[in-house]
Amino acid sequence: MVKTNDIYEVNIIKYDNDGKGITYLDDKIVFVDKALKDEIVKIRIDKINYHTIFATAIEIIKPSPNRIELDCKIANLCGGCQLRYMTYDEEAKIKQAKVEDVINKIAKLDIKVSDIIKASQTTHYRNKAIIPFQKENGIIKAGMYKAKSHEIINNNECLLEPEELKIILDITKEYLGINNISIYDENTKTGIFRGLMLRKNTNKELMIAFIVREEINLNELVLQLKTKVNLKTSYLNVNKLDNNVMLTNNNILIDGKTFKETILNKTYNVSPNTFLQVNYEQTEILYKTGLELLNLTKEDILIDAYCGMGSISLIASDYVKEVHGIEIVEQAIVDALENAKENGVTNAFFYAGKCEDLIDNLINKTKVTALIVDPPRKGCDQKFIDTLIKSKIKKVLYISCNASTLARDLNLLKGIYDVEKIIPVDLFPRTNHVECITLLDLKK
Repeated sequence: MVKTNDIYEVNIIKYDNDGKGITYLDDKIVFVDKALKDEIVKIRIDKINYHTIFATAIEIIKPSPNRIELDCKIANLCGGCQLRYMTYDEEAKIKQAKVEDVINKIAKLDIKVSDIIKASQTTHYRNKAIIPFQKENGIIKAGMYKAKSHEIINNNECLLEPEELKIILDITKEYLGINNISIYDENTKTGIFRGLMLRKNTNKELMIAFIVREEINLNELVLQLKTKVNLKTSYLNVNKLDNNVMLTNNNILIDGKTFKETILNKTYNVSPNTFLQVNYEQTEILYKTGLELLNLTKEDILIDAYCGMGSISLIASDYVKEVHGIEIVEQAIVDALENAKENGVTNAFFYAGKCEDLIDNLINKTKVTALIVDPPRKGCDQKFIDTLIKSKIKKVLYISCNASTLARDLNLLKGIYDVEKIIPVDLFPRTNHVECITLLDLKK
């Protein structure tokens, strides 16, 4: 009988949808972290449930030809890069299979999923990082959280984040120590400095938001950083909350000017709280591919649901008669209106509110012919799905960061829409996440 902490030698026969290896013991499925298909590995049993067992590979006896040497010293501790120990080709196959599996099993659709659009860059592709700080035994720590914990792994280098992060963390930790600035403690709820957020744009300029419990003078730190990196904009982000939320909406500009980003042919003002996809190169491919699928014309009236600060709305405005962006976050709509003005876009209109409520209003006022929806990971609310079905908008582009909730929603929509195309796009190399774009056409 299998028991916790038992050691077994097993053959890994396949992957699950997140890239974990799968084998069987006692007629139970065993999910093995950090094991590749066709490997013989020694595993330690971590957890046993009624039908499933979870284990970790502790020794690779016969490695897969797709296994590669780890190039990150904390990869086995950090929860960030779940697939860093395999070739990128193998990773792409896993993501492709994941999308195909959920579309078949959850959406119950018999459709060929297009080949995944792989990333050309698999390191330092992220344009945003939020780094928490802790103090332990007198030492200031900064870095990623250890998997499934709130313990920080003290590490200044991450192969996914901007390369400048190491210099910034080195200088910041030294400055905080020399100036005796207290570090926030989650347990005692004391201390001032919580961490920092870093953004990098396509011009290789940087924005920093120092996350603090109260306003403090960090002008000297900003000056030191500007001698070493291309720092254009600096904020204090004042966070007095006693919880795990890092970034609030309370931003105080302490140096520089408005931070800007360019996506395809449009320029956007970016604040610390602005939502942007983390991989610029793949985002441009995602947007361009999606708009090509929609095949928009100057006769189309488009709704962009969950539009954020208007990133895809303004790009789409070049192809349509009108675009109407809807977003529940009011500040995002303020940003979208400002971005439209800055880009000289006059056929884009933005509204703050719930998508399902405002879509009803729009289709009663004008003949909406197309819709883009890019919901959060939880997918679309049932009310939104019901509204979309009732609206009978002719063509829909569904952008999703969660293949499972995409499949669930497609299962609800397939009675009224034909699913014409599903294309996985890898925005998150070395992790088990994958983006998808799906084209739906109203049934004749």
